[in-house]
Amino acid sequence: MDTLDWTAKWADYTPENIAITSYDANESYSYRELNFYANRLTTKFAEMQLEEGDRIAVLAEHGLEYMVLFVACQRMGIIIVPLNYRLSLSEISKLILDCTPRILIYSENHLDKVEHLVFPALEKVEFNSLSKYYRQANNFPEKSFQIKAENPLFIFYTSGTTGAPKGVIYTNKMLFWNSLNTSMQLGITFRDSTVNILPPYHTSGWNIFVTPLLHKGAHIGILEKFDAEKVLCLLELNKTTLFMALPTMLLMMQKAPVFKDVNLKKLRYIISGGERVPSELVNYWKQEKNIYIRPGYGLTEAGPSITSLHHNMAQLKPNSIGKPNFYLNVKIVNKKGDKVNPYEVGELCIKGDIVTPGYWNDSVRTSNKIKKGWLSTGDFAFSDNEGFMYIKGRKNDMYISGGENIYPQEVEAILEENEEISKAVVLSAKDEKWGQCGIAFVTSTNEDLSVVQIREYLKSKLVAFKHPKYIFVLDEIPLTSLGKVSRKKLYYYFNEIKSAQ
Repeated sequence: MDTLDWTAKWADYTPENIAITSYDANESYSYRELNFYANRLTTKFAEMQLEEGDRIAVLAEHGLEYMVLFVACQRMGIIIVPLNYRLSLSEISKLILDCTPRILIYSENHLDKVEHLVFPALEKVEFNSLSKYYRQANNFPEKSFQIKAENPLFIFYTSGTTGAPKGVIYTNKMLFWNSLNTSMQLGITFRDSTVNILPPYHTSGWNIFVTPLLHKGAHIGILEKFDAEKVLCLLELNKTTLFMALPTMLLMMQKAPVFKDVNLKKLRYIISGGERVPSELVNYWKQEKNIYIRPGYGLTEAGPSITSLHHNMAQLKPNSIGKPNFYLNVKIVNKKGDKVNPYEVGELCIKGDIVTPGYWNDSVRTSNKIKKGWLSTGDFAFSDNEGFMYIKGRKNDMYISGGENIYPQEVEAILEENEEISKAVVLSAKDEKWGQCGIAFVTSTNEDLSVVQIREYLKSKLVAFKHPKYIFVLDEIPLTSLGKVSRKKLYYYFNEIKSAQ
Protein backbone atom coordinates (compact mmCIF):
# COMPACT_ATOMS: atom_id res chain seq x y z
CA MET A 1 0.00 0.00 0.00
CA ASP A 2 1.48 3.33 -1.08
CA THR A 3 1.92 6.10 1.50
CA LEU A 4 0.18 8.61 -0.79
CA ASP A 5 -2.83 6.35 -1.31
CA TRP A 6 -4.93 7.83 1.47
CA THR A 7 -8.15 6.18 0.33
CA ALA A 8 -6.59 2.71 0.55
CA LYS A 9 -5.32 3.48 4.04
CA TRP A 10 -8.71 4.57 5.34
CA ALA A 11 -10.43 1.69 3.56
CA ASP A 12 -8.21 -0.55 5.68
CA TYR A 13 -8.52 1.39 8.98
CA THR A 14 -12.15 2.56 8.91
CA PRO A 15 -13.80 0.85 5.92
CA GLU A 16 -17.42 1.63 6.87
CA ASN A 17 -16.90 5.31 7.60
CA ILE A 18 -18.60 7.56 5.06
CA ALA A 19 -16.07 9.25 2.77
CA ILE A 20 -18.29 11.19 0.38
CA THR A 21 -21.90 12.27 0.19
CA SER A 22 -23.59 13.81 -2.83
CA TYR A 23 -26.42 16.00 -1.58
CA ASP A 24 -27.73 16.23 -5.15
CA ALA A 25 -27.93 12.46 -5.65
CA ASN A 26 -28.71 11.81 -1.96
CA GLU A 27 -26.13 9.02 -1.94
CA SER A 28 -22.90 8.25 -0.07
CA TYR A 29 -19.78 6.11 -0.56
CA SER A 30 -17.89 4.61 2.37
CA TYR A 31 -14.10 4.52 2.29
CA ARG A 32 -14.38 0.81 1.46
CA GLU A 33 -16.64 1.53 -1.52
CA LEU A 34 -14.55 4.46 -2.74
CA ASN A 35 -11.44 2.28 -2.65
CA PHE A 36 -13.15 -0.60 -4.45
CA TYR A 37 -14.80 1.53 -7.12
CA ALA A 38 -11.52 3.29 -7.88
CA ASN A 39 -9.79 -0.08 -8.27
CA ARG A 40 -12.51 -1.22 -10.66
CA LEU A 41 -12.08 1.97 -12.66
CA THR A 42 -8.33 1.42 -13.02
CA THR A 43 -9.17 -1.94 -14.60
CA LYS A 44 -11.44 -0.19 -17.08
CA PHE A 45 -8.79 2.39 -17.92
CA ALA A 46 -6.19 -0.34 -18.43
CA GLU A 47 -8.56 -2.02 -20.90
CA MET A 48 -8.80 1.33 -22.70
CA GLN A 49 -4.96 1.34 -22.86
CA LEU A 50 -4.61 4.52 -20.84
CA GLU A 51 -1.10 5.03 -19.51
CA GLU A 52 0.83 7.19 -17.05
CA GLY A 53 0.95 10.79 -18.26
CA ASP A 54 -2.20 10.56 -20.39
CA ARG A 55 -4.80 13.26 -19.87
CA ILE A 56 -8.50 12.84 -19.17
CA ALA A 57 -10.55 16.01 -19.66
CA VAL A 58 -13.75 16.27 -17.62
CA LEU A 59 -16.85 18.34 -18.31
CA ALA A 60 -18.99 17.74 -15.24
CA GLU A 61 -20.06 19.10 -11.88
CA HIS A 62 -18.54 17.78 -8.66
CA GLY A 63 -19.93 14.52 -7.35
CA LEU A 64 -19.36 10.91 -6.35
CA GLU A 65 -18.17 9.79 -9.79
CA TYR A 66 -15.66 12.62 -9.96
CA MET A 67 -14.14 11.52 -6.64
CA VAL A 68 -13.83 7.92 -7.85
CA LEU A 69 -12.15 9.22 -11.00
CA PHE A 70 -9.72 11.26 -8.89
CA VAL A 71 -8.58 8.22 -6.87
CA ALA A 72 -8.29 6.00 -9.95
CA CYS A 73 -6.29 8.56 -11.93
CA GLN A 74 -3.95 9.25 -9.02
CA ARG A 75 -3.20 5.52 -8.78
CA MET A 76 -2.44 5.20 -12.50
CA GLY A 77 -0.54 8.47 -12.94
CA ILE A 78 -3.21 9.85 -15.30
CA ILE A 79 -3.72 13.62 -15.35
CA ILE A 80 -7.23 15.01 -14.78
CA VAL A 81 -8.08 18.22 -16.64
CA PRO A 82 -11.26 19.68 -15.07
CA LEU A 83 -12.89 21.91 -17.69
CA ASN A 84 -15.03 24.89 -16.82
CA TYR A 85 -18.47 23.83 -18.04
CA ARG A 86 -19.63 27.44 -18.10
CA LEU A 87 -17.24 28.32 -20.92
CA SER A 88 -18.36 28.63 -24.51
CA LEU A 89 -17.85 25.82 -27.01
CA SER A 90 -15.00 27.76 -28.61
CA GLU A 91 -13.23 28.29 -25.28
CA ILE A 92 -13.56 24.62 -24.32
CA SER A 93 -12.20 23.58 -27.72
CA LYS A 94 -9.09 25.71 -27.19
CA LEU A 95 -8.41 24.03 -23.84
CA ILE A 96 -8.81 20.58 -25.39
CA LEU A 97 -6.38 21.52 -28.17
CA ASP A 98 -3.89 22.66 -25.54
CA CYS A 99 -3.97 19.60 -23.23
CA THR A 100 -4.69 16.93 -25.94
CA PRO A 101 -6.62 14.48 -23.74
CA ARG A 102 -7.11 10.82 -24.68
CA ILE A 103 -10.66 10.84 -23.28
CA LEU A 104 -13.34 13.40 -22.49
CA ILE A 105 -15.60 12.33 -19.62
CA TYR A 106 -18.82 14.28 -19.27
CA SER A 107 -22.08 14.37 -17.34
CA GLU A 108 -25.40 14.21 -19.17
CA ASN A 109 -26.03 17.86 -18.26
CA HIS A 110 -23.42 18.82 -20.85
CA LEU A 111 -24.28 16.43 -23.66
CA ASP A 112 -25.29 19.29 -25.99
CA LYS A 113 -21.85 20.86 -25.78
CA VAL A 114 -20.04 17.55 -26.06
CA GLU A 115 -21.89 16.62 -29.24
CA HIS A 116 -20.60 19.79 -30.88
CA LEU A 117 -16.97 19.20 -29.93
CA VAL A 118 -15.37 17.84 -33.11
CA PHE A 119 -12.14 16.02 -32.29
CA PRO A 120 -11.90 12.74 -34.26
CA ALA A 121 -9.21 11.23 -32.02
CA LEU A 122 -10.98 12.14 -28.78
CA GLU A 123 -13.03 9.37 -27.17
CA LYS A 124 -16.11 10.65 -25.32
CA VAL A 125 -17.38 8.75 -22.29
CA GLU A 126 -20.45 9.60 -20.22
CA PHE A 127 -19.97 9.45 -16.42
CA ASN A 128 -23.01 7.20 -15.93
CA SER A 129 -21.48 4.47 -18.10
CA LEU A 130 -18.35 4.50 -15.93
CA SER A 131 -20.32 4.34 -12.69
CA LYS A 132 -22.35 1.41 -14.02
CA TYR A 133 -19.08 -0.37 -14.76
CA TYR A 134 -17.41 0.14 -11.40
CA ARG A 135 -20.58 -0.72 -9.46
CA GLN A 136 -21.31 -4.02 -11.22
CA ALA A 137 -19.00 -6.38 -9.29
CA ASN A 138 -19.49 -7.49 -5.69
CA ASN A 139 -15.98 -8.65 -4.94
CA PHE A 140 -13.40 -6.16 -3.69
CA PRO A 141 -10.18 -6.77 -5.66
CA GLU A 142 -6.91 -6.30 -3.80
CA LYS A 143 -4.59 -4.00 -5.72
CA SER A 144 -1.63 -1.87 -4.79
CA PHE A 145 -0.25 1.11 -6.65
CA GLN A 146 2.94 3.14 -6.51
CA ILE A 147 1.88 6.78 -6.52
CA LYS A 148 4.82 8.95 -7.56
CA ALA A 149 5.20 12.27 -5.76
CA GLU A 150 6.42 14.13 -8.86
CA ASN A 151 3.61 12.90 -11.12
CA PRO A 152 1.13 15.55 -12.27
CA LEU A 153 -2.36 14.90 -10.97
CA PHE A 154 -4.28 17.90 -12.33
CA ILE A 155 -4.01 20.60 -14.93
CA PHE A 156 -6.05 23.55 -13.68
CA TYR A 157 -6.78 26.22 -16.24
CA THR A 158 -6.88 29.61 -14.58
CA SER A 159 -9.98 31.72 -15.07
CA GLY A 160 -8.36 34.04 -17.58
CA THR A 161 -9.50 37.25 -15.82
CA THR A 162 -6.05 38.72 -16.54
CA GLY A 163 -5.54 37.13 -19.96
CA ALA A 164 -5.85 33.82 -21.77
CA PRO A 165 -6.28 30.75 -19.51
CA LYS A 166 -3.05 29.06 -18.48
CA GLY A 167 -2.74 25.38 -17.58
CA VAL A 168 -1.21 25.08 -14.11
CA ILE A 169 0.30 21.67 -13.36
CA TYR A 170 -0.59 20.25 -9.94
CA THR A 171 1.43 17.29 -8.62
CA ASN A 172 0.99 14.63 -5.92
CA LYS A 173 3.76 16.33 -3.97
CA MET A 174 1.84 19.60 -3.97
CA LEU A 175 -1.27 17.71 -2.88
CA PHE A 176 0.50 16.17 0.12
CA TRP A 177 2.17 19.33 1.44
CA ASN A 178 -0.92 21.46 0.88
CA SER A 179 -2.97 18.92 2.82
CA LEU A 180 -0.47 19.00 5.66
CA ASN A 181 -0.41 22.80 5.75
CA THR A 182 -4.21 22.94 5.80
CA SER A 183 -4.74 20.28 8.44
CA MET A 184 -2.07 21.68 10.77
CA GLN A 185 -3.49 25.20 10.66
CA LEU A 186 -7.06 24.05 11.25
CA GLY A 187 -6.57 20.94 13.37
CA ILE A 188 -8.42 18.67 10.93
CA THR A 189 -9.19 15.12 12.13
CA PHE A 190 -11.31 12.15 10.99
CA ARG A 191 -14.20 13.62 13.04
CA ASP A 192 -14.53 16.64 10.73
CA SER A 193 -16.97 17.16 7.89
CA THR A 194 -17.50 19.78 5.21
CA VAL A 195 -19.97 20.83 2.55
CA ASN A 196 -18.02 21.60 -0.61
CA ILE A 197 -19.76 24.14 -2.84
CA LEU A 198 -16.75 25.09 -4.97
CA PRO A 199 -16.51 23.85 -8.56
CA PRO A 200 -14.08 21.11 -9.65
CA TYR A 201 -12.44 23.21 -12.38
CA HIS A 202 -10.75 25.38 -9.75
CA THR A 203 -8.05 24.25 -7.32
CA SER A 204 -10.21 25.38 -4.38
CA GLY A 205 -12.85 22.83 -5.39
CA TRP A 206 -10.33 20.09 -4.62
CA ASN A 207 -7.60 21.39 -2.39
CA ILE A 208 -9.17 23.63 0.26
CA PHE A 209 -11.15 20.94 2.08
CA VAL A 210 -11.79 17.99 -0.25
CA THR A 211 -8.32 16.41 -0.46
CA PRO A 212 -7.20 17.50 3.05
CA LEU A 213 -10.29 15.85 4.55
CA LEU A 214 -9.73 12.77 2.40
CA HIS A 215 -6.18 12.64 3.80
CA LYS A 216 -7.58 12.67 7.34
CA GLY A 217 -10.31 10.09 6.72
CA ALA A 218 -13.04 12.66 7.33
CA HIS A 219 -16.41 13.22 5.63
CA ILE A 220 -16.80 15.28 2.44
CA GLY A 221 -20.25 16.46 1.43
CA ILE A 222 -20.63 17.80 -2.10
CA LEU A 223 -23.20 20.16 -3.55
CA GLU A 224 -23.04 20.77 -7.30
CA LYS A 225 -24.27 24.35 -7.27
CA PHE A 226 -24.23 27.07 -4.66
CA ASP A 227 -27.63 27.92 -3.19
CA ALA A 228 -27.44 30.11 -0.08
CA GLU A 229 -30.52 28.74 1.67
CA LYS A 230 -29.79 25.11 0.83
CA VAL A 231 -26.18 25.44 1.99
CA LEU A 232 -27.26 26.86 5.35
CA CYS A 233 -29.70 23.99 5.86
CA LEU A 234 -27.07 21.39 4.97
CA LEU A 235 -24.52 22.95 7.32
CA GLU A 236 -27.08 22.74 10.12
CA LEU A 237 -28.53 19.29 9.41
CA ASN A 238 -25.17 17.59 8.92
CA LYS A 239 -23.47 19.22 11.89
CA THR A 240 -20.72 20.47 9.59
CA THR A 241 -17.49 21.48 11.30
CA LEU A 242 -15.50 23.20 8.51
CA PHE A 243 -16.67 25.27 5.57
CA MET A 244 -15.11 27.32 2.79
CA ALA A 245 -16.88 30.11 0.89
CA LEU A 246 -16.00 33.25 -1.00
CA PRO A 247 -16.98 36.57 0.64
CA THR A 248 -19.73 37.14 -1.93
CA MET A 249 -21.24 33.75 -1.05
CA LEU A 250 -21.18 34.54 2.66
CA LEU A 251 -22.95 37.84 2.02
CA MET A 252 -25.67 35.97 0.12
CA MET A 253 -25.99 33.45 2.96
CA GLN A 254 -26.45 36.07 5.66
CA LYS A 255 -29.23 37.66 3.58
CA ALA A 256 -31.07 34.34 3.14
CA PRO A 257 -34.37 34.07 5.11
CA VAL A 258 -33.26 30.87 6.87
CA PHE A 259 -30.08 32.52 8.24
CA LYS A 260 -31.81 33.62 11.45
CA ASP A 261 -33.16 30.08 12.08
CA VAL A 262 -29.93 28.08 11.94
CA ASN A 263 -27.46 28.09 14.83
CA LEU A 264 -24.49 26.26 13.19
CA LYS A 265 -23.08 25.40 16.62
CA LYS A 266 -20.83 22.64 15.27
CA LEU A 267 -19.16 24.91 12.71
CA ARG A 268 -15.66 25.61 14.06
CA TYR A 269 -14.45 27.87 11.29
CA ILE A 270 -15.40 29.34 7.96
CA ILE A 271 -12.44 29.78 5.65
CA SER A 272 -12.72 32.60 3.15
CA GLY A 273 -10.55 34.10 0.45
CA GLY A 274 -10.30 34.39 -3.31
CA GLU A 275 -10.88 38.11 -2.90
CA ARG A 276 -10.60 40.60 -0.04
CA VAL A 277 -12.47 39.49 3.10
CA PRO A 278 -14.06 42.65 4.57
CA SER A 279 -13.68 43.10 8.31
CA GLU A 280 -17.40 43.93 8.45
CA LEU A 281 -18.14 40.42 7.21
CA VAL A 282 -15.90 38.85 9.87
CA ASN A 283 -17.54 40.92 12.59
CA TYR A 284 -21.09 40.17 11.41
CA TRP A 285 -20.71 36.38 11.52
CA LYS A 286 -19.00 36.54 14.91
CA GLN A 287 -21.72 38.77 16.31
CA GLU A 288 -24.74 37.00 14.79
CA LYS A 289 -23.64 33.34 14.91
CA ASN A 290 -20.51 33.33 17.10
CA ILE A 291 -18.64 31.81 14.14
CA TYR A 292 -15.08 32.69 13.28
CA ILE A 293 -14.20 33.53 9.70
CA ARG A 294 -10.54 32.84 9.00
CA PRO A 295 -9.24 34.82 6.01
CA GLY A 296 -6.41 33.32 4.04
CA TYR A 297 -4.49 33.59 0.82
CA GLY A 298 -3.71 31.15 -1.95
CA LEU A 299 -3.41 30.85 -5.70
CA THR A 300 -3.66 28.17 -8.36
CA GLU A 301 0.11 28.02 -8.83
CA ALA A 302 0.81 27.18 -5.18
CA GLY A 303 -1.00 25.43 -2.39
CA PRO A 304 -3.62 26.86 -2.41
CA SER A 305 -3.13 26.97 1.39
CA ILE A 306 -0.43 29.65 1.68
CA THR A 307 -1.40 31.90 4.59
CA SER A 308 -4.04 31.81 7.31
CA LEU A 309 -5.19 34.34 9.88
CA HIS A 310 -5.78 32.66 13.25
CA HIS A 311 -9.35 33.15 14.42
CA ASN A 312 -8.19 34.87 17.63
CA MET A 313 -6.66 37.59 15.47
CA ALA A 314 -9.44 37.96 12.89
CA GLN A 315 -10.93 41.02 14.58
CA LEU A 316 -7.62 42.39 15.87
CA LYS A 317 -5.98 42.38 12.43
CA PRO A 318 -8.74 43.44 10.03
CA ASN A 319 -8.03 42.84 6.33
CA SER A 320 -4.93 40.74 7.08
CA ILE A 321 -4.34 37.42 5.30
CA GLY A 322 -2.44 36.20 8.36
CA LYS A 323 0.92 34.50 8.47
CA PRO A 324 2.53 31.88 6.22
CA ASN A 325 1.61 28.25 6.79
CA PHE A 326 4.15 25.74 8.10
CA TYR A 327 5.87 24.09 5.14
CA LEU A 328 6.74 26.94 2.82
CA ASN A 329 8.81 30.11 2.66
CA VAL A 330 7.62 33.55 1.65
CA LYS A 331 9.29 36.88 1.03
CA ILE A 332 8.18 40.31 -0.13
CA VAL A 333 10.61 41.91 -2.57
CA ASN A 334 11.09 45.19 -4.43
CA LYS A 335 11.83 45.54 -8.16
CA LYS A 336 15.48 44.63 -7.57
CA GLY A 337 14.53 41.41 -5.80
CA ASP A 338 15.62 42.64 -2.37
CA LYS A 339 13.46 41.96 0.70
CA VAL A 340 11.48 44.98 1.84
CA ASN A 341 11.03 46.33 5.36
CA PRO A 342 7.79 46.10 7.38
CA TYR A 343 4.99 48.26 5.94
CA GLU A 344 6.88 48.58 2.64
CA VAL A 345 4.97 47.26 -0.38
CA GLY A 346 6.54 44.71 -2.68
CA GLU A 347 5.74 41.56 -4.64
CA LEU A 348 4.91 38.42 -2.69
CA CYS A 349 7.07 35.41 -3.60
CA ILE A 350 6.64 31.79 -2.45
CA LYS A 351 8.99 28.83 -2.28
CA GLY A 352 8.34 25.23 -1.22
CA ASP A 353 6.97 21.87 -2.25
CA ILE A 354 3.53 23.44 -2.72
CA VAL A 355 4.72 25.42 -5.78
CA THR A 356 3.77 24.17 -9.25
CA PRO A 357 6.55 22.78 -11.47
CA GLY A 358 5.15 25.03 -14.21
CA TYR A 359 2.58 25.75 -16.87
CA TRP A 360 1.46 23.13 -19.38
CA ASN A 361 3.04 23.71 -22.81
CA ASP A 362 4.54 27.03 -21.70
CA SER A 363 8.19 26.83 -20.62
CA VAL A 364 8.72 30.55 -21.26
CA ARG A 365 5.98 31.60 -18.85
CA THR A 366 7.27 29.04 -16.34
CA SER A 367 10.81 30.40 -16.42
CA ASN A 368 9.52 33.96 -16.08
CA LYS A 369 7.33 33.16 -13.07
CA ILE A 370 9.53 30.64 -11.20
CA LYS A 371 13.20 31.48 -10.65
CA LYS A 372 15.46 29.43 -8.39
CA GLY A 373 12.38 27.80 -6.90
CA TRP A 374 10.73 31.13 -6.03
CA LEU A 375 7.28 31.76 -7.52
CA SER A 376 6.49 35.40 -8.26
CA THR A 377 2.79 35.62 -7.40
CA GLY A 378 2.04 38.91 -9.12
CA ASP A 379 0.46 40.14 -5.89
CA PHE A 380 1.60 43.26 -4.07
CA ALA A 381 1.76 42.84 -0.30
CA PHE A 382 3.29 44.18 2.90
CA SER A 383 3.74 42.90 6.44
CA ASP A 384 3.39 44.73 9.73
CA ASN A 385 6.00 44.67 12.49
CA GLU A 386 4.47 41.48 13.91
CA GLY A 387 4.71 39.58 10.63
CA PHE A 388 1.02 39.72 9.72
CA MET A 389 0.62 40.09 5.98
CA TYR A 390 -1.73 42.23 3.90
CA ILE A 391 -2.48 42.13 0.18
CA LYS A 392 -2.47 45.50 -1.57
CA GLY A 393 -3.67 44.11 -4.90
CA ARG A 394 -2.65 42.36 -8.08
CA LYS A 395 0.46 43.60 -9.81
CA ASN A 396 -1.65 43.88 -12.97
CA ASP A 397 -4.37 45.78 -11.08
CA MET A 398 -2.16 48.55 -9.71
CA TYR A 399 -2.24 51.64 -11.91
CA ILE A 400 -0.25 54.87 -12.08
CA SER A 401 -2.18 58.12 -12.20
CA GLY A 402 -0.23 61.35 -12.47
CA GLY A 403 2.94 59.50 -11.41
CA GLU A 404 1.35 58.03 -8.26
CA ASN A 405 0.91 54.29 -7.61
CA ILE A 406 -2.70 53.46 -6.77
CA TYR A 407 -3.85 50.10 -5.38
CA PRO A 408 -7.53 49.34 -6.11
CA GLN A 409 -7.95 47.20 -2.99
CA GLU A 410 -7.11 50.16 -0.79
CA VAL A 411 -9.79 52.31 -2.46
CA GLU A 412 -12.31 49.44 -2.30
CA ALA A 413 -11.71 49.02 1.43
CA ILE A 414 -12.31 52.72 2.07
CA LEU A 415 -15.51 52.70 0.03
CA GLU A 416 -16.84 49.64 1.88
CA GLU A 417 -16.28 51.35 5.23
CA ASN A 418 -19.30 53.45 4.28
CA GLU A 419 -22.32 51.72 5.88
CA GLU A 420 -24.44 52.42 2.81
CA ILE A 421 -22.03 50.68 0.41
CA SER A 422 -22.26 46.90 0.47
CA LYS A 423 -19.71 46.12 -2.27
CA ALA A 424 -17.07 48.11 -4.16
CA VAL A 425 -14.85 47.22 -7.09
CA VAL A 426 -12.21 49.54 -8.51
CA LEU A 427 -10.66 49.14 -11.96
CA SER A 428 -8.46 51.39 -14.08
CA ALA A 429 -8.75 52.93 -17.54
CA LYS A 430 -6.58 55.04 -19.83
CA ASP A 431 -6.80 58.77 -19.25
CA GLU A 432 -5.52 61.49 -21.58
CA LYS A 433 -4.49 63.83 -18.75
CA TRP A 434 -3.23 61.50 -16.01
CA GLY A 435 -2.19 58.41 -17.96
CA GLN A 436 -4.61 56.20 -16.04
CA CYS A 437 -7.60 56.81 -13.84
CA GLY A 438 -9.86 54.86 -11.52
CA ILE A 439 -13.34 53.47 -12.15
CA ALA A 440 -15.42 52.51 -9.11
CA PHE A 441 -18.49 50.26 -9.20
CA VAL A 442 -20.53 50.04 -6.01
CA THR A 443 -23.74 48.46 -4.77
CA SER A 444 -25.72 50.11 -2.01
CA THR A 445 -28.23 49.33 0.70
CA ASN A 446 -29.71 52.78 0.03
CA GLU A 447 -31.60 53.13 -3.25
CA ASP A 448 -31.13 56.89 -3.12
CA LEU A 449 -27.36 56.89 -2.65
CA SER A 450 -25.88 59.22 -5.27
CA VAL A 451 -22.47 59.54 -6.88
CA VAL A 452 -22.25 63.07 -5.41
CA GLN A 453 -22.67 61.64 -1.89
CA ILE A 454 -19.99 59.03 -2.52
CA ARG A 455 -17.55 61.70 -3.72
CA GLU A 456 -18.29 63.81 -0.65
CA TYR A 457 -17.64 60.79 1.59
CA LEU A 458 -14.27 60.13 -0.06
CA LYS A 459 -13.02 63.68 0.55
CA SER A 460 -12.33 63.03 4.23
CA LYS A 461 -11.14 59.46 3.74
CA LEU A 462 -8.74 59.42 0.82
CA VAL A 463 -6.17 61.75 -0.72
CA ALA A 464 -7.57 63.38 -3.86
CA PHE A 465 -5.33 61.65 -6.45
CA LYS A 466 -6.69 58.26 -5.31
CA HIS A 467 -10.31 59.24 -5.94
CA PRO A 468 -11.89 57.32 -8.85
CA LYS A 469 -12.61 59.52 -11.85
CA TYR A 470 -15.73 57.52 -12.65
CA ILE A 471 -18.22 56.10 -10.12
CA PHE A 472 -21.19 53.88 -10.97
CA VAL A 473 -23.90 52.67 -8.58
CA LEU A 474 -25.14 49.25 -9.74
CA ASP A 475 -27.94 46.97 -8.62
CA GLU A 476 -25.42 44.13 -8.37
CA ILE A 477 -21.80 43.36 -9.16
CA PRO A 478 -21.47 40.71 -11.93
CA LEU A 479 -19.70 37.54 -10.85
CA THR A 480 -17.76 34.77 -12.56
CA SER A 481 -18.86 31.13 -12.29
CA LEU A 482 -16.65 30.78 -9.21
CA GLY A 483 -18.32 33.72 -7.49
CA LYS A 484 -15.50 36.18 -8.01
CA VAL A 485 -16.00 39.65 -9.47
CA SER A 486 -16.19 39.56 -13.27
CA ARG A 487 -13.91 42.38 -14.31
CA LYS A 488 -14.55 41.59 -17.96
CA LYS A 489 -18.26 42.34 -17.58
CA LEU A 490 -17.55 45.53 -15.64
CA TYR A 491 -15.16 46.76 -18.34
CA TYR A 492 -17.78 45.91 -20.97
CA TYR A 493 -20.35 47.95 -19.04
CA PHE A 494 -17.94 50.89 -18.72
CA ASN A 495 -17.03 50.84 -22.42
CA GLU A 496 -20.70 50.72 -23.38
CA ILE A 497 -21.39 53.81 -21.25
CA LYS A 498 -18.38 55.66 -22.66
CA SER A 499 -19.25 54.85 -26.26
CA ALA A 500 -22.82 56.07 -25.71
CA GLN A 501 -21.65 59.47 -24.47
